[in-house]
Amino acid sequence: MSADRPENAATDEARSAAVEARIIELLQKEIQDRAAVLDRSMRRDEVAIDSIDIVNVIFALEEEFKVSVDLKPDATFETVGDLVDVLKSYVVRP
Repeated sequence: MSADRPENAATDEARSAAVEARIIELLQKEIQDRAAVLDRSMRRDEVAIDSIDIVNVIFALEEEFKVSVDLKPDATFETVGDLVDVLKSYVVRP
C-alpha cells in the first residue's frame, strides 16, 4: 500500500499544477491587457486585475469544477500567485 503513496502524490501534484494553469488561463482571458503574460510573481495592480475579473473567474471555476467559491468581500491579493493559491484551494482539496 505504501508504494501507492508516491504515485498518488505525483497525481495530486499534477492535478494541482493543471488547476493552477487553468486559473491563470481564465485570468488571462479576463484582464484588459491581452498582451500581458501572467506570472505568479506579478503584482495584481501591474496587470489591472479588478474585482469583476475575479468574479468572472470564480463563476468559470465554479461551473467547470462543480465547486462553490466563497471569497470574503474584503479579500485582498497582492500578486497573481496569491489569488491563484486562494482560488486553487477551493478546487484542489488536501
